[in-house]
Amino acid sequence: MLSTSGFEKGMVLKIDGEPYQIVDFQFVHPGKGTAFVRTVLKRLKTGKSVERSFRSGESFEEIDLNYKKAVYLYSDRKNAVFLTENNQRVSFPKEEVEDKIIYLKEKENVDLIYLKDNLFGLKIPIKVSLKVVEAPPAIKGDTATGATKTVTFETGLKINVPIFIKEGEIILVNTETGEYSGRG
Repeated sequence: MLSTSGFEKGMVLKIDGEPYQIVDFQFVHPGKGTAFVRTVLKRLKTGKSVERSFRSGESFEEIDLNYKKAVYLYSDRKNAVFLTENNQRVSFPKEEVEDKIIYLKEKENVDLIYLKDNLFGLKIPIKVSLKVVEAPPAIKGDTATGATKTVTFETGLKINVPIFIKEGEIILVNTETGEYSGRG
């Protein structure tokens, strides 16, 4: 068991029966009352971040995760299929990783997350390069600061980008925020 005093960024803890990764934490000592720890946790099943506070001294079970390198092969109607380093095909139910595979091209490197030898999740790169396949033309005179338009990428992902982006360009996309991150 791990006490709040042993928290470190990146640790994975079992909270309410599910694994959460510590993204950030801060010890708070109010003038009155007991000290507590304010945390930002990433729920590993969904990748969503939540804020939680815990009483100082509360204990949690630390979880060890294993990461195995793999390559994204393809998706069909039901599964996303990956190839591990030892040439083993691994499939993952598509609905569980749909929010991640929208950023992946075929043959993209990923990490498969294992919890006690069971495939648990998928870790993708924070930034990926994607080709714009559909972009409306910029309208002349529409140069207001921060003007954007919605483009479609080769994976089917649609996001807002600056109006100067054209069809065929390679763009960097932040997979954590789903936002334009620059030219690739």
